[in-house]
Amino acid sequence: MPIPNPHEQVAFPEGRYLTMCNEIATKFGGQTRAMIMRNRLITQHTGIPTTLLTTESKPVYDEVREVLRESGQLVEGMDLLNLYEWYRHNTPTDAPDESVAALGGRLAEVAGTTTSDVLHPDGTVYYTAHSQSGKDLARDYRRTDGSIYLRAPGPGAPAASRVPYILTDAEGLPIRSWETVGGWLWHWLELLAGDAERVFFVTDSRFALRDVMPRQDDRFYFLHLMHNNHVVKERRWNSQLSGKYAPLLDNIHEYDALVNLTHRQSEHLAMRYGSTSHRFVVPNPVELPELPETMPEREPATFVTVARLEPQKRLEHAIKAFAKVIEKRPEAKFQIYGDGKLYKPLADLIETLDVGKNVQLMGHDPRAKEALLHATGFIMTSVNEGYPLATLESLSFGCPVISYDINYGPREQIADGVDGFIVEAEDIDAVAERCIQMIDDPAKVAEMSRKALEKASKHDWRAFLEDWRVAFEGAVAQRPGRIEKARARLDVHALGWARPMPEGVATRLPGPAGRLGRTQASSAAFRDSRTLRFDATLNVMGEWPKGVMADRIVTLDAVCNETGEVAALPLDVSPGGRGEFRLASRFDLAEVFEEFSEDARNLDLRLRFTVHNWNWQTRLGRPREVRPNFEVSFGPNDVLHLQRR
Repeated sequence: MPIPNPHEQVAFPEGRYLTMCNEIATKFGGQTRAMIMRNRLITQHTGIPTTLLTTESKPVYDEVREVLRESGQLVEGMDLLNLYEWYRHNTPTDAPDESVAALGGRLAEVAGTTTSDVLHPDGTVYYTAHSQSGKDLARDYRRTDGSIYLRAPGPGAPAASRVPYILTDAEGLPIRSWETVGGWLWHWLELLAGDAERVFFVTDSRFALRDVMPRQDDRFYFLHLMHNNHVVKERRWNSQLSGKYAPLLDNIHEYDALVNLTHRQSEHLAMRYGSTSHRFVVPNPVELPELPETMPEREPATFVTVARLEPQKRLEHAIKAFAKVIEKRPEAKFQIYGDGKLYKPLADLIETLDVGKNVQLMGHDPRAKEALLHATGFIMTSVNEGYPLATLESLSFGCPVISYDINYGPREQIADGVDGFIVEAEDIDAVAERCIQMIDDPAKVAEMSRKALEKASKHDWRAFLEDWRVAFEGAVAQRPGRIEKARARLDVHALGWARPMPEGVATRLPGPAGRLGRTQASSAAFRDSRTLRFDATLNVMGEWPKGVMADRIVTLDAVCNETGEVAALPLDVSPGGRGEFRLASRFDLAEVFEEFSEDARNLDLRLRFTVHNWNWQTRLGRPREVRPNFEVSFGPNDVLHLQRR
C-alpha cells in the first residue's frame, strides 16, 4: 500500500521492492550508502514501501536501525530486516515435507561435538554451538523462548560433512531442509512476497545474487547493480576478470536487468558479452545540500579529500603529489578526512616526506562536508571506482575535483578544465601541476566552482529515479521475450585462404627453394591470396518465444587481445530452419590490419550471436574435418618451423 508523504511524487511500476545484501553495519562506505539512499528516495518520491534485507547472522540490527533512523537514512515506509532475526521472531507454520522425511521427526545429535551457548544482546540464548577441536561444526539458532528455529552448518564445518540447513516449527521439529543457504533464502523471500503479483528484487552485492540464483518464482524480477570494476590488471574491456565477478557475469543472461553506474562500463560489458537488451545505466545521485545565498570565497591553496584510508583509494599518490605542490607553494594545505587501516602507513609517509605542517589526517569527522564549501579543490587518486559519491558531493558544494582518469566514473562526472581536471592515472606530477594552477588562478577556480554546482544539479533525485523507472519497466517489458535456456553449435565448413592450398598442407613455402626462412617481399600467408574465407552453419537450440529470432544480432570481429582493439568484419547471415543460420565471410587480411594500431600484431576472429538477454560467442578455430598431416609456420627471428601433427 502506498504510504503518505510530503515529497514530490513520481510513478513507478507496482510491486514489492526488495533489496538484499549480506550486511549493513553502523559505519559503512559509499556502496552501502548509495544502496540505502536508493531505497529511501524510492520510498519518499513514489510512496512505495521498500525493504532492505540482510543475511548475516550477527545480532546487531536493533542498533543499526537506530543509527540509520537518527541519521535520517531509514525513514517511514522503509524496513530493514535480517534473515536470522526475522525467523527468531516469526515462526513458520509449514507442514513437514519430503525434504525432512529421513530425519525421523527430530534434530539428531551432532556426533563427536561438545555444546556451548552464545548469548544474544538481550540476554537470551542466541545459538548453541556444536564444536569439535575449537571449530563450530553446527549451530542451533534459538527463538527468544529458547526453542530452536534453525540448525545450520557452522563456519568450521568441512564441506564433505556439512549439516544441511534445517528449519523447525514452534516445537523444534524439522519442517524443511536444504543443502545450501539458497533454499532457506527462497523460503524467506516467498513469505515476504506474500500475495504480491510482482516483486522487484535488487542486489548490490554479487555474493547475495549468487545465493538466490537461479530464480525459483516467476513473480520475481532480478536486477543487479554493479558498483565496482569487474576487471583487473590493465583494466581494459578484455582484461582479466576479477575472480569475484566471473561467476556473476558468466550467467549474465539469467538477470532481468544488469545495471551499471556508467555508460563506459556498460559498453565494456557489451564488448565482452554482447549488446544484450537487458543492460541499463543508472548513475549515482547526489542530494543537493542547502547552500548559503551568497557562496563564501574559497580558501586559497586549501585542498581536501574525503575517503576511506584503504588501498583502493591510493592516497599515498595524493600525498606525494601534494609534497610537490608544497615545494613550489609552501602555503598550500591538504586535509584528508576519513578512517581506515592505512592511517599509520599514511601518517608515516607524511612524516617521511616532512609535510606534516601542510598535510593533515583529519580522521572521521561529520563536518567533513563543510570543508568542501571552502576548499580550493578536491583530490582523488583512486585505483578504481564505480561512480564515486565523494566526488559528486564535492561538486554539489561547488568544489572542483582533480581526479585520475580511472575506470569508472570520474570521466563521466567531470568535464576536464570546466568543473575540475582529469589527469592520466598514476601521473603524480600532473596532479601537482593542476593544484598549482588552481592556487595561482582564483578567478578560474571561482568559475569552475559555478560549473561544478551546475554539474551536480544534473544528478538530482529526479534524474536518478527516472533512470531506475526505465530499468524497472524495462525488466517487465522484456520478460515475454526472454530466452531462459539455449545453446549453440557451430559447424565450420571453410576457414582459410580463398584459394585452395595443397591437400594435407596448411601453407605453401614462399621464396626460393633453398631459403629456409621468410622472404622480405612475401610470406606464406600472402603467396597465393590475401583474402580469407569463412563458411559455417550455426544452430541455436532451445526454447524461445515466437518471433524472437528476428531480433538477432550476428557479428564477426577481429580482436587483438594485447591492445583490446576490435574491428568489424563483413558477414552474410542467411536463416535456414528453426534456429539455423548459414554464415559466410570474405575479407582482405591486409585491409583488416590497416584498421589496427602498429602494436596489434596478432588477431583472433570472434563470432557472436546475441538476441535479447542471451549471448553466445566463440573464437574461430580449425574446422573439425580439417586436420592436415603437416603444417608450416615461422617462429621468432623468422625461423622456419615444419610441424607433423
